Amino acid sequence: MAPTGSGASCPHEPGAARSARHFLTAKLSGIKVEQFSVGFGPQLIGWQRGETLYAVRAIPLGGFVKLAGMDGSMDAGARSFNAHPLWQRFIVIVAGSAFNLVLPVIIFFGIYLAVGESNVQVPVHVSSVDVNTPASASGLQAGDVIKSVNGHSISTFEDLPNALNAAKGTPVTVVVERDGQTRTITATPKFDASTGSYILGFHPAFTTRKLGPLEAGPLAVRQTGESIVAIAGGIYQLATDKSLGGFLGPRGLEGPVGIVKTTARAAQAGALAVAGVVAFLSLSLGLANILPFPALDGGRAAFLVLELIRGRPVDPAREQVVHYVGLALLFALIGLVTYNDVLR
Repeated sequence: MAPTGSGASCPHEPGAARSARHFLTAKLSGIKVEQFSVGFGPQLIGWQRGETLYAVRAIPLGGFVKLAGMDGSMDAGARSFNAHPLWQRFIVIVAGSAFNLVLPVIIFFGIYLAVGESNVQVPVHVSSVDVNTPASASGLQAGDVIKSVNGHSISTFEDLPNALNAAKGTPVTVVVERDGQTRTITATPKFDASTGSYILGFHPAFTTRKLGPLEAGPLAVRQTGESIVAIAGGIYQLATDKSLGGFLGPRGLEGPVGIVKTTARAAQAGALAVAGVVAFLSLSLGLANILPFPALDGGRAAFLVLELIRGRPVDPAREQVVHYVGLALLFALIGLVTYNDVLR
């Protein structure tokens, strides 16, 4: 989650990255930018450069861009936001969300070029076993090849969680191949709240294949699409599966505190893990902000679409009231999510 909007301003985003994109597209469109702020609340420092006030504010939770005339006034004349063609205003509004949706493609493309494509080795080989897990207690060892679980053949990695989830925490019989011999072990999978699945507690071996730009590009797009599907599926699960605790449960929405914790955990795994988290967060922010909710990019874009359909704009004063209400609701949600992050 991230706070959004502020009066006649474009939406907020942690680090003011979204604001920078609104700022750039507004400048390129010839719209007067009255203020660019990092954070919100009382101003700590500020400096005027040309027509724009650059400021740092007390609460470092986001940032905003104030565009002349976005509140409906025409004081900036031909450079007022509302004096520009609808298509230009639309581009300025959706610029932040659009970049958030494109950035993961760029990140995944870079990862594929630098590292290549990694896939779980099939048949599934055990690379390492975590301590104090069902895998270690059962005697599973690095180098073991998992052949079946409860009689279900493990031909792909997806077959393994499917078999473990079907057991629902009851002991399972695992057939492995070790040093050319077949062995049978028994383990009781444990539920992992972070993945929502039952696990044994081991890491599979991976194979890596180097890729060129022509292969990396389509894979990056596919990976981004699969991530969107995963995010949508996760939201659906939170909304429908009561055992997960809902949007404010253990696996629910994360605020600034939760994002910092997630990034810190990823940093321990290396730069690639951090890049993956950044891509996922960018995609999540893009999808959230493009929703047609007041005060978000999507909410403001929805008013522009309504203007296109009606042939005339909605009364700016009424639109601002709608955005203020949406902003209040968003801040309330952010407060709840942040409180939840601390409890976790």
